[in-house]
Amino acid sequence: MNVEGQKWYRQTGLGMGQTLNVSAEKKGYTITDRGTYLSLKKILGLDILVEGDSSLLNVYHVMEVNLAKWPKVNAAGGKAFADFVVSPKGQDIIKTFGIDKFGSALFSPDAGRKDMEMF
Repeated sequence: MNVEGQKWYRQTGLGMGQTLNVSAEKKGYTITDRGTYLSLKKILGLDILVEGDSSLLNVYHVMEVNLAKWPKVNAAGGKAFADFVVSPKGQDIIKTFGIDKFGSALFSPDAGRKDMEMF
């Protein structure tokens, strides 16, 4: 479905935080990431209407740079970072990040999981 040109559709061309502010001002809807929403929730007056659907999954990956292609890269540092992110300690930091400040984690750790296991 092409929504551009529809009366109800507005494209802000702004960052996520600003787009959330526009949605609040216009009493509209938007799709956002949990971290940005939770960081602005108190000033927005917007409620979550839909969450947990696999079509909303926004997975981030950590990858090491190809040393053969980029010989000047800090390969040891990149490997150490990637190893840390997927380690139990790194995954625990991801799982608990934001809880103290926002009452909910901003991210969901998923090292070793398949997309279908996320929800």
